[in-house]
Amino acid sequence: MKCPNCNTEYSDPNQQICEFCGTELSRIEQISPKVTPIKTKLEQFIEDSGLKEIYKKIKDNLKNV
Repeated sequence: MKCPNCNTEYSDPNQQICEFCGTELSRIEQISPKVTPIKTKLEQFIEDSGLKEIYKKIKDNLKNV
């Protein structure tokens, strides 16, 4: 089990309160879903065509001037 507040690990399944921060431990760990940002067709085209990398190179070169 893992404390949701301070991430302290506990191997005892009967542990109910975190000894470090006092938070009540839940038996089921909450897993946060990974959210991937949805790209528009234009963003996808720019990335697929390599324009994004070219833009970054030009931007970096202009910063160095």
